[in-house]
Parts: sequence; structure tokens; C-alpha cells
Amino acid sequence: MDTLAKRLAEAMARARLNQPGLARAASSADQPVTQQTVHNLVSGQTTHSKHLPALADALGVSLEWLTRGEQALKTGTGQIAATGGEAGLHLARSPAATASMMTRLRVLGMAECGPDGWSLWNGDVIDTVPTPSGLAGAPGAYAVYAVGSSMEPRYYEGELIFIHPGKPVTAGSFVLVQIRPEHEGDTPRAMVKRLVKRTASKTVVEQFNPAKKFDIRNDDIVSLHRVVGSGES
Repeated sequence: MDTLAKRLAEAMARARLNQPGLARAASSADQPVTQQTVHNLVSGQTTHSKHLPALADALGVSLEWLTRGEQALKTGTGQIAATGGEAGLHLARSPAATASMMTRLRVLGMAECGPDGWSLWNGDVIDTVPTPSGLAGAPGAYAVYAVGSSMEPRYYEGELIFIHPGKPVTAGSFVLVQIRPEHEGDTPRAMVKRLVKRTASKTVVEQFNPAKKFDIRNDDIVSLHRVVGSGES
């Protein structure tokens, strides 16, 4: 079914923007957009927002397409054809640009925020690196630089960590978990940890240095993505 949430997520993927990044791109001095607003729209919790025009503009799509799946729009060097239904959004790029995008992996920003193992989730693209063969063609794959020493000796500070959002998460695997901020408009928090177990109500993860376990309410989790390796570019 073609919905606003689906079209928004598709346009974000095309624009290579995550929720915090889109919120920043759509914000203005007099009309700030929060990550929670974007999350509510992407998750389908709401289908109305005064910020929809700004979001459409930040994504380079028409408001008519975003809200109703109608009309077409030309932006930049590419043709965006918005036809509604399953056809959705198509962005024409040159073969060279497409090849370049497929061989480079986004590195997203994190910043240490305290001794409890959490980091602030910046979400901006701070670097690109060659895509490892195991992530070639993986939708939404990205990398982060390890922050702090809480996962040593498994991952060291500054080490490049590869993330595969579509790979199943199982007990014993390493994960990047992001939780929603306590207050709307605050920066989300994230951390790389080892998954111990998941129950109907909570997720338990652990770190190595110092050894410590964290209980996280499932309702607070925005995303839980599988770590699939590391390496230096």
C-alpha cells in the first residue's frame, strides 16, 4: 500500500538522509523540525504535520507527491518522476555517479557523551569509505567510528565499524542500538554493544570495559542494527 510513511522513507533513502539529518535539513530559525516529528511520520504514527512542506523541500520532492503520491518534479541534475502507487519515486543519475555511490559507504557521526557507554547520535555523514564486499548491495548499510573504550578489546576507539541494518539480530551478535531522546528535540543516544537477549518488554546488551549490562525498554528503541565487522580505511 502506498502511504505517506512509505513515500517519506523512500525519499529519505534516495536523499541518503536519516531521521536526525532530515530534521536538521528541514529546520529553519523560526520553524525547527525535531527528529521525533520525522520519526512519527516515518513510522505512520501520524499523517499530518505543519512541517510537511519543509520536509518535501529538504528532500527535493513535491508536496503533492509526498502527501498524495501525485505529480512529478525535476530537481538538480536528475529527473524525479512521482507517479504514486508502487512506482513511487525514481531518480535518474549518470552511470558514473551511480557507480561511485555503490562503491562508497557512508560513515555516520557519533560523539561520546559520558562514562556510561552511551554516545550522542549525530547521524550526519562525516566520511565515506570503500564498501566492503560483504555489504555490497546492502540497502541502508553504513559505518561508524567507535567512540570510547567500553568495547575493548573487541572494538577500539576510532576503529571503523560496519553496520548492516537488514541482517537479523541474534543473541551474541554485536549491535548498534539507538534510543529515542528523553525530550523531544534532544539529540538521540546510541551505543555499540553485544546483544545478550531480547524479551517482550526489554533488550539486554553488555559492554566489556568495564564489564556491564544494560536493560533497555523495547519501547525506547528506535533502531537495533547488526554489526558485521570492522576495518580501517
